Amino acid sequence: MTETSPKKSVRTAAKRSVAAQERLDQIVQAAVRLINERGYTGMSLQAVADAVGISQPGVLHYVGSKHGLLLEVIRHYYDRCSSADDYVSLFAPGGALEGQQPKIPEYCRLVVAENNNQPELVMLFQTLNTEGMSTASPMHDYFNKRSKNITDPEQKIAWSVPEGVNAHDTFSCAMAAMYGLEGRWVARPDEIDYPAEWAKFEDVLFPLPLWEGYR
Repeated sequence: MTETSPKKSVRTAAKRSVAAQERLDQIVQAAVRLINERGYTGMSLQAVADAVGISQPGVLHYVGSKHGLLLEVIRHYYDRCSSADDYVSLFAPGGALEGQQPKIPEYCRLVVAENNNQPELVMLFQTLNTEGMSTASPMHDYFNKRSKNITDPEQKIAWSVPEGVNAHDTFSCAMAAMYGLEGRWVARPDEIDYPAEWAKFEDVLFPLPLWEGYR
């Protein structure tokens, strides 16, 4: 079977039936387990098919290609930092901290802690993001939109920041710094303690005493 572009073959969640979405979730979860066990280069479509109990063509029906599957992994897991998202939701209407404002440093620490526990997914993201820089890549549109959404997110968050500090610019710089540090960390994991190194970044990005009470 000829593999097709993930951009053309992967259906959107809105167009999938409940059963189809459940099957896709099973496929992605199996892929994540295999990536964590073997690394993304060691994850094969056949191994995913075996784990789910369907054929390899069956997997391709849902994801189109290995790249399509890897992109689904990024969408489902890497781009959804559950602890950080849960943190932000506390400040939403009806949340436990409604009426208060979330703090950028706290949010960043949650993302760092979660990614520190999934280095293979971080490596996968770094690799696909680099490949997606090319306009010829089927993943270019996704990563281009993702980059824009980080600097100008659809969900506007009223961050708690010191007077005179631009929250939008601060968050954008923090995300850029985090991405750069992650690249160094996955390249030299034996040399770099990701959370400890990020703590040093915090002192530069959110210096005291200006950020006292906002970290």
